Amino acid sequence: EEFTRLNVEVHCLRTAIHDEEHHMLTIIQKLQISDLHLGCKLQCQHHSCAVINAMHCYCLNHIKGLTGFSGVRGVGVCTDHGMFE
Repeated sequence: EEFTRLNVEVHCLRTAIHDEEHHMLTIIQKLQISDLHLGCKLQCQHHSCAVINAMHCYCLNHIKGLTGFSGVRGVGVCTDHGMFE
């Protein structure tokens, strides 16, 4: 049961990181048109988060490569469409 839960959580976390990255880049692009200063500030902040998320993705990929991992590989589809609203 714990292995099943881990398999699901790894996939959900990878999907959440991917979706957050896409959302943030979209917001940054919009802000750089409407409020350049705020867009640049957010881009700097996002860079720090992106570095940490890259480390998390590296670890998740390592977990997915372990013998016994039977979860879904790759990025899933978010079912919580209100997540970033």
